[in-house]
Amino acid sequence: MEVFSRKIVSNSLWMMLEKIISIFGLIFVTSYVAKYIGPTNFGKIALATTLFTFVQTLTWFGNQEILFKRVSKNHQSGLNYLFNTQKIRFYLFLLMSLPILLGLYIFTDLLTLIFGIATAFATYFITQDIYAIYNNAVLHSYINAIVNMVGLSIALAVRYVIVVFEMEYAYLSIPIVLVTLIPYLLKQYWFNRDHKAQFSNQSKYRKYYFLAGGSLVISTLAISFYTQITSLMLAKLTSLKDLGIYAVAVTLGTAWSFINFSIITSVLSKVYREKDDYQSYYIIAKLNLTIIIVSSFVIMFLAQFGQWIINILYGSAYQEAHYLIIVLGLSTLCSGLGTIAARFMIKEESYSYISKKMLAVACSALPVSYFMVSLYGLKGAAYSVLLIEFLSLTIFNYFYRNGLIFKIHFFPFFKHSLKFKLQEEQC
Repeated sequence: MEVFSRKIVSNSLWMMLEKIISIFGLIFVTSYVAKYIGPTNFGKIALATTLFTFVQTLTWFGNQEILFKRVSKNHQSGLNYLFNTQKIRFYLFLLMSLPILLGLYIFTDLLTLIFGIATAFATYFITQDIYAIYNNAVLHSYINAIVNMVGLSIALAVRYVIVVFEMEYAYLSIPIVLVTLIPYLLKQYWFNRDHKAQFSNQSKYRKYYFLAGGSLVISTLAISFYTQITSLMLAKLTSLKDLGIYAVAVTLGTAWSFINFSIITSVLSKVYREKDDYQSYYIIAKLNLTIIIVSSFVIMFLAQFGQWIINILYGSAYQEAHYLIIVLGLSTLCSGLGTIAARFMIKEESYSYISKKMLAVACSALPVSYFMVSLYGLKGAAYSVLLIEFLSLTIFNYFYRNGLIFKIHFFPFFKHSLKFKLQEEQC
């Protein structure tokens, strides 16, 4: 069976091109900014980003993958769902954002508040960007690539000007907003040339949004929690300076995750349409192997050239990030494989298991992160992320359907038993 068709490969390459330009452009200018404002102030940007990651998660209410799946299976049905749930996301965004901004106003300084407000606007446009989901689902990622490159170029140019002319740090909030606003407006214009929004019984969609997403929101919130808890622990138990260094390590150690994401997203659109369970297992097993091979090459590259990259881009103030990026590279590998397993469960509509699993992961993440950061500081933060991702990928997944994920992970040893079992069930 052809797992990587020409259209899937083309779509993956467009997604990768978009992310390559976005990530590397962002790294070069972010490093310039990090040098300019120093680790402590860079940590303030990282804190605002961490907080609004939770807002973004709660606003989507577990529906991102459901939306992607729905559009993949039926374009028009997916469009109806996308448009008729936008207002819900607007109110959820307000409900989640205002308390955070109030907290930043009371407990932090003016610069942190300004970065928080800018991040709030940027997050709002992300939560309203239904067009990116649609384009990825119908394998038209080239649209996302083109408009995101335009938006990023403008935002990076503005950020560069601010640094060159040594303007007040607060002006750096402008490109934070532009990097999501411009692509959103361009995608909206592009989409509206060929499609027209269809609004119908929105109460029906609201009900489904909360019912379907309710079983996944705990999962997605748990993912945000265990991926961001380390940043919060560093800010609380160490300093904003350490958080700034850790943010650099996260940027370099996980920046390449777009490669995994592009491949996974493109292939899974095919998995969602596959009706033969055994073929789904086969495709996912091949996808797992692909992710492992790609990730291994990237991690070896980070191990060889990571220190040189940090010296060139960020300078001596961020040298502690060198060791962390290799550990975080391994965690990115585990995260990619975990994403495949989670989306496979979504295909089978095993939302209850996903919620319970991710709640367990989140509960384990809190003590792991606390003790690792308390005892080992920055290194403990990186190792806690790796440990949590590994547990999420393995132990917490292997209880699903009598070890089905385990058998897919080791597919060559179980392919005959899986096929035989499916044949027995069909009889």
